[in-house]
Amino acid sequence: MGWKEAWRLSRTPLAEVSFQAVYAFRQGNLAPPGPPRELAPKAAARTMQSKGLIGLVLALLALGAAALLRAGPNATATLTAYHLPPAAFDAGVLTGLYSIDVALLWWTGLQVLPVLLSSGALPVLESLPIDEATLRRIAGLVYLRLFDVPILAILIVTPVFVGVALGPLAGFAVLPGVATVIAFSLALSFVTGRYFTRKIQGSRGGGGRSLVRWAHLLLWLVPAVALLGFVSAGPAFFTVLSYAASGTVRGLLPTLEAAYPFTLAMLPALGARGPLGWSLSGAGWLELAVASAGYLLLALFASRWVFDSVRSVGRLPAAVPAPGPAPEYVLRPQRPSVAVLTKDLRTASRTPGYAFLLLLPILDSVAIGLVTLADARGAGTAEGLGLAAVVSAALLATFFGPAFFSIEVLAFSYGRALPLSDRSVILGKAALVVTVYLLAGLIVLGITLLRVPAPWVFAGFIAAELPAVLAAGLLELGILFRWARARGVPVPNLYGGAWSALLIALPGLALAAAPLVLDEVYGFVAMAAVSLTELAVVAPLILGRRGP
Repeated sequence: MGWKEAWRLSRTPLAEVSFQAVYAFRQGNLAPPGPPRELAPKAAARTMQSKGLIGLVLALLALGAAALLRAGPNATATLTAYHLPPAAFDAGVLTGLYSIDVALLWWTGLQVLPVLLSSGALPVLESLPIDEATLRRIAGLVYLRLFDVPILAILIVTPVFVGVALGPLAGFAVLPGVATVIAFSLALSFVTGRYFTRKIQGSRGGGGRSLVRWAHLLLWLVPAVALLGFVSAGPAFFTVLSYAASGTVRGLLPTLEAAYPFTLAMLPALGARGPLGWSLSGAGWLELAVASAGYLLLALFASRWVFDSVRSVGRLPAAVPAPGPAPEYVLRPQRPSVAVLTKDLRTASRTPGYAFLLLLPILDSVAIGLVTLADARGAGTAEGLGLAAVVSAALLATFFGPAFFSIEVLAFSYGRALPLSDRSVILGKAALVVTVYLLAGLIVLGITLLRVPAPWVFAGFIAAELPAVLAAGLLELGILFRWARARGVPVPNLYGGAWSALLIALPGLALAAAPLVLDEVYGFVAMAAVSLTELAVVAPLILGRRGP
C-alpha cells in the first residue's frame, strides 16, 4: 500500500481519537442525550474547534510580530541605550515569535499522546491485513493530523505576514524557521508524552510518590514556561542584542548566531535589511550557514524519527508497579468539597496537560519574580510589580480554573451515585482556583522581597484581588453547571468544545479584571471595594442551593 491508501485509512483511527477525546466512553463517561448518529459529527466538530482556536492564537501572534517588524525603524532608536540595527531588531522579534510558537505547540501536544493512547485506536489496526510500512505511515499520519490546523497556521500565516512586513524575500526566508518550529514541537511533545505514559501515568499514590510525580512534571514544564517567559524578558533580550551588535561584549554575537532559534531568525532579517550593523566576517557567515544547516538536518531527523515511532509507542503497555505485598488502606473521611479538591490535585499529578494548567500561573509568577530580582529599580516600583503579579496570577487562574471539569470523566463515572451536590463540587473547584492564585501571588511576594522591601504593598494587592478571583471562579462554575443541567449532558461533555470554554471563561475574566482596572483609575481602595462587592453578589447567587 502507498501513501494515498495510508492517508485514506488514517481517517478512521483519527475519528476514533476525536470521539474518545470528547466523550471518553472507554473511561466510563455517559453518552449525552440525542440521536447516536450525531455523536461522531459533534466530536469531530469540537476537535476542529479546539485545533482552530490554537491556530487562531498562532495567527494572532504572527500578526503581532508583523506589526512590530513594521514599527522596527522607529522602535530601534529608543529601545536600548546602544544602537540596535534594524536587522538585529527583526531577528529579535522573530526569535520571540519562534519561541512562543514552540511553547504553544508543545503545550498542545502535551495532551495529544495520552489521548491517542487512551483511545485504543492504533492497536486495532495491528490485527488487520496491513503491511508494516503502511501501519507506520497510518500511525504517523494520525499523530500529525491531530496538529493539522496549528501547523497550517504557522506554515501559511507566518510567511505571509512577515512577507507583508519585510518583503517577499523575508517571507520565503521564514520557511526554514517555521519548519524547525513544527518539527521540534512535535518531537518534544512526543518525547515528553512517551516518558510520562511510561514512567508516571498510572503510578500508585502516596505522599512520597506524589512529590516525585510533581517533581517530574516541574522539570518537564520548566523549559516550556521559560520559552513563554521570553515575553517578560523581551526588553532585556533586546538590550543583549544591542550589546552584541555594538561589540560591547566580546564573543556575544558568535554565541547568538549559533543559538536556536536566533540562528534561523537571522535569515529573514538579513534578507530584508542586509548585514547592516552586524559586521559579520567570513567566519561569521560560515558559522551562520553551518548552524542553519545543522538545525534543518536535526529537524528532518526528528520528524522522521517521530513519524516512525508513533506506532511503536501505541503498542507499549502501560507501566505496571512491581508485585508486592497487598497494601493496607487507611480511609480518611473528608468534607465533600475538600475531597473534590484532593481528587483534582491527584489527577493533575498524573495528567500532564492539566498539571500544566495548574503550574503555568505559578511558574509565570516565578518568572516575574526572577525578572524583578535582576532588574528592580527600588521601592518605587513596588506598586507596579504588585499589580503585575496580581494581574498575571488572577487572570491565568481564572481562565484555566474551569478547565478542570474536563477531568471529571473518570470521577463522574465513579461519583455519579454518591450524595455529592453541585454546591460541593463548585466549592471544591473554586478552592482549586483560589489555591493556584494564592500560591502564584505568594511566590512573587517572596522573591521580590529580596529586592523590593515592600511586603505590605504586595500582600495588600493579593488580598484585595482575592474576593474577585473567588467570585470569578464561582460565576464560571455556576454557568457551567447551569448549562449542563439545561442541556442534559455531563459537565465534561459541555466543556469539551473550545468555544463553549471561551464563552464560560469570559464573564469570569471580566469580574477578575474589573478591580484591577479600577485600581489604575481610582486607586487601591476602589479596587478592594469592588472586589468585595463582586463576591457578595455572586456567592449567594451561585451557592444558594444547600447540599452536603
